Amino acid sequence: MGSSNKTIVWFRRDLRIEDNPALASAARDGSVFPVFIWCPNEEGQFYPGRVSRWWLKHSLSHLNQSLKSLGVGLVLIKTHSTLAALLDCINAIQATKVVFNHLYDPVSLVRDHNIKEKLVEHGISVKSYNGDLLYEPWEVYSKSGHAFTLFDPFWKRCLDMQTKGVSLNPPWQLFPAEGKVKKCSIEELGLEDELERSSNALLGRAWSPGWSNADKALTEFVEKHLLHYSKNRLRVGGDSTSLLSPYLHFGELSVRKVFQSSRMKQILWANEGNIVGEESVTLFLRAIGLREYSRYLCFNYPFTHERALLGNLKFFPWNADPANFKAWRQGRTGYPLVDAGMRELWATGWIHNRIRVIVSSFAVKMLLLPWKWGMKYFWDTLLDADLESDILGWQYISGSLPDGHELERLDDPEVQGAKFDPEGEYVRQWLPELARMPTEWIHHPWDAPLTVHIASGVELGQNYPKPIVGVDSARERLTQAIFKMWEMEAAAKAADSEGKNEVVAENSNSAENLDIPKVVLKGKTPCATISANDQKVPAFQDPKNDKPIRKRSKCVAEAEPNPDKPQNHKNDPEVSSIDQEMCSTAESSCKKQSTTSTYSFSVPQQCSSSSNPKWSWQEQIDMEQNSSEDSKHPYISKGEKK
Repeated sequence: MGSSNKTIVWFRRDLRIEDNPALASAARDGSVFPVFIWCPNEEGQFYPGRVSRWWLKHSLSHLNQSLKSLGVGLVLIKTHSTLAALLDCINAIQATKVVFNHLYDPVSLVRDHNIKEKLVEHGISVKSYNGDLLYEPWEVYSKSGHAFTLFDPFWKRCLDMQTKGVSLNPPWQLFPAEGKVKKCSIEELGLEDELERSSNALLGRAWSPGWSNADKALTEFVEKHLLHYSKNRLRVGGDSTSLLSPYLHFGELSVRKVFQSSRMKQILWANEGNIVGEESVTLFLRAIGLREYSRYLCFNYPFTHERALLGNLKFFPWNADPANFKAWRQGRTGYPLVDAGMRELWATGWIHNRIRVIVSSFAVKMLLLPWKWGMKYFWDTLLDADLESDILGWQYISGSLPDGHELERLDDPEVQGAKFDPEGEYVRQWLPELARMPTEWIHHPWDAPLTVHIASGVELGQNYPKPIVGVDSARERLTQAIFKMWEMEAAAKAADSEGKNEVVAENSNSAENLDIPKVVLKGKTPCATISANDQKVPAFQDPKNDKPIRKRSKCVAEAEPNPDKPQNHKNDPEVSSIDQEMCSTAESSCKKQSTTSTYSFSVPQQCSSSSNPKWSWQEQIDMEQNSSEDSKHPYISKGEKK
């Protein structure tokens, strides 16, 4: 071991010591200096919500204890500039190298690339590794050398590739790199303030953050619940899903370990002829694949957190109604299953994947709320808030993906309730005012006779709201909005005789000429600090200056085939549909918004993120709820078993 080598391990969302490529590399080279840098100013409007910060706080504490047991503690730094903090650490210990694991959201891509360039200018070796995915986004592409825009062929390609082995054992010992740097305690990071402690205390009854706890959760799921996953996964409430998404998001659990543990079970059950077990693993790994795909899309199309992938909603007339947005957030839409889901989300920071699909579909299709408002609210309230996965889920629901929901599709919440909560147990748990409503009427109390209302203690419009909009009326408004979108699109095309406008395609089976901006990876002059493991940086290709690259190396990624050539999706073997298991978090993780794009969006002022990071959007909503007469609905206060 070269004792003269001093390496800074920059932890971000890879809070584990097991199967951590950056940490393992540093441990092999010499002494290490593990550091976590908290820079609220760089988080922008995607500053983490209360429950997400609670998890981060406890995960960091857990990681610190694990590192101390190996011989070196985790240095915590709160700063206004990540680059400045890293340079301080480099100077303090006379570091020779900085290592970290990749992130794939637009903000991190830009930040990491810029930091890397600055450090190289200072003569520091910088190496980065894949600690978050089965395959890097630039490793997966079609036979024609294009980036996939459909999940099924993408996942098929991944499954056909060889999976790298997992290094299951963490380092036995770490040697500390000595040096003095201004650091702070976990409390001084400011991840949790006094007003949040009482609410956060309930989270600890249901969840146990930390990488070793993540390993226990994985073992319990694989050994006890994976076998019947195919049967239980759609049952709302309880532990019908893996509940691994927060651990994966914060990097406490290696996705490679999850994949290999599941595949081992699948091989075992296949040898035993256990068809149910095989199917369960296939469906669970599909959820893991959706997580991979969310990062793949964000890397290749880094604008997707701000605008639709296809551009089919470019002219869509959203109904940006703050009152409807408030009713949806507070769970007072008058549709029991939707309201139960939104109240569980507010109370616990977690909801079942199927409920996420139902409530997001209601917001986009029934209320015509901008999908970016819902995506932002999920970011602020989910315990497993993951920007890439939320982008994938909300674009899927809003018809913005080639294989997403059709734009005209509108699901009746009453029908969804009868399908996924047939006995009404979930609704009664989260809507106490409907606890005595008979099962026959639980998902459509407005149709119940007056005698039933009286016996159940339900007064529509008083202790439970009437439906905010009728299904037939919502369907008619959605149809009108689609026609208006087509008219505006046609007018825009007519006004642009030179054809500079982006082609907008409605998402249906007959969609053709889908115009998705091509993407290539920005090349960089090789230098001694760059290895084959290093992260690539996407950049938009200018179709005027660059001809499409048909054959792609590992350093190049393009979009789907030539948009000038009509595409028949029915006959294209690489075009197929994401099934109904597609969810807004897809067993997932979290990221941030790009601040470099010319596209931006806003939410109602009373709900948007404050410029003061400590005054989060969620807290503003909390104040709004406490001061509003119609928001006095009871939430379950005790921590629920996830």
